[in-house]
Amino acid sequence: MSDTTIKRPVGVTIVGILTAILGVINIVFGVWMLMYWLGIKLGTLFEGQTVFWLLFNGFLAVVMGLIYFWLTQLTFAGSQTAQVLISVFAVINIVFGFFHFDSGGAAQIVINLIVVLIVNTHKAKLWFSQTA
Repeated sequence: MSDTTIKRPVGVTIVGILTAILGVINIVFGVWMLMYWLGIKLGTLFEGQTVFWLLFNGFLAVVMGLIYFWLTQLTFAGSQTAQVLISVFAVINIVFGFFHFDSGGAAQIVINLIVVLIVNTHKAKLWFSQTA
């Protein structure tokens, strides 16, 4: 067994922090949608949406937020699972970015492309190879 300790790269730390922020945003919007469905209207963002849309997207956003928190924990632990899932989610977000390119999709594509590149650098791969 080697005595060398792998130091977490700065890029991985940034990706971990961004993942935690995404978790917070997803949970906030999910709860907001569910509150709107219950009749507690904090603004008009979801005005005109169907009950199914509010329920489905609200629950999905909360679940995704919890997944992002779990992914944050795995990222800081150096899990290879985190590297794979972050790459998969980033590629999916890149694809969806093309569907709304004119309304923020370009930024979504660029940010997620940077995330894919960061988690696949040599140092990041060493970090993520610590645990399964």
